[in-house]
Amino acid sequence: MSDKFNKVFSVSVEPDKFLLLNETGFEQTIQLTQGQLLLFDGSSMRDTWRTLGVNWLIEPRVAHQNLAKPDIAGLGASTFVVSPKFSHLFLSGFGKNIELLECNLNDEQWFAFNVVGFDKALNEDHTIRNIRNGKPSRVRKFKKMVLTKNAIDNPELFRIREVGLQYFTTDAKNSLYTLVKENNIKGLYFNEVEIV
Repeated sequence: MSDKFNKVFSVSVEPDKFLLLNETGFEQTIQLTQGQLLLFDGSSMRDTWRTLGVNWLIEPRVAHQNLAKPDIAGLGASTFVVSPKFSHLFLSGFGKNIELLECNLNDEQWFAFNVVGFDKALNEDHTIRNIRNGKPSRVRKFKKMVLTKNAIDNPELFRIREVGLQYFTTDAKNSLYTLVKENNIKGLYFNEVEIV
């Protein structure tokens, strides 16, 4: 895989420009009463998934009242959800480690990305952890994070267990980064990550 891409990017939403999604209150109540909280923890959810009701998370502060609706939105801090306008790009074999799970937003069919498993791509030799008072920082884990290019098995979209709740993509042909750039999809921000 490593010869099929040249760059790696961390993926995040742009909360100062675009609205975020959140589970509806009804969905949260069902999860609490059934003891089944929604976790995007690297496990497959395809067989147990039921359509998830979502709404726009409206920020009450005046400064955030004019946020745009994105084409790919953040679902809280958990994952990303793609709109019906662009879902066809991801529904036909996007990545072998990606499950697209149906969500309902005001009777529109959106799809949440569930990244199954983790790549073991953190390069411990070149990475510098952020240690505060003798312990790893919980807020900013790394002073410098470096990934091993040859260890990336899923260039379309992947996670690394040691990094926490963060998503990565590459500039490979069918990657999230490439599809977003080629189709002018709004809502995501990409920050290049050092690789060796």
